[in-house]
Amino acid sequence: MPDHHTKISGTITHIFAHRFVVTTARGAILADLTPHGAAQVSLHIGDDVTLDGELKPSELKVTRFTCRDKSVSIDHKKHHPDHRGHHNGHHPHADPAVALAAARDAGFETAGEPQRKPKHFEILGRRNGEWSELHVELDGHIRKSKPVAPHDRKWSDVLTAAS
Repeated sequence: MPDHHTKISGTITHIFAHRFVVTTARGAILADLTPHGAAQVSLHIGDDVTLDGELKPSELKVTRFTCRDKSVSIDHKKHHPDHRGHHNGHHPHADPAVALAAARDAGFETAGEPQRKPKHFEILGRRNGEWSELHVELDGHIRKSKPVAPHDRKWSDVLTAAS
């Protein structure tokens, strides 16, 4: 499922520095405030909160934290790859050939170059005449596949070159 903006309400049940668990009607969700965001709010087990943010596969990246009628905006800054200590933004175990092989093994004809992300590669692939954006983890596991429209701006150059 793609990352998406969501709003949840629930009760704080566990706190781990700038991350915490909120139990909602749909279950427990791990939320991330960032260290800077955690300095702006006071977390307490048992507090009822409303959170807005981007729902990732592992956690909710909180962009707005509301508790007891106090609301705080949280900024999640993107880190420049060199700040993580990786040479040229590449993880030492990130081999695009592994990602391309995984896509081909799954029956996709690939187009263009794999786009490196912190934890995966994004690859444009075609299977049965349909284009898809593949998210391939560094170990070669295809985490996500989503359809790509012919007019998709992200992939327009590759789609044009492939047609």
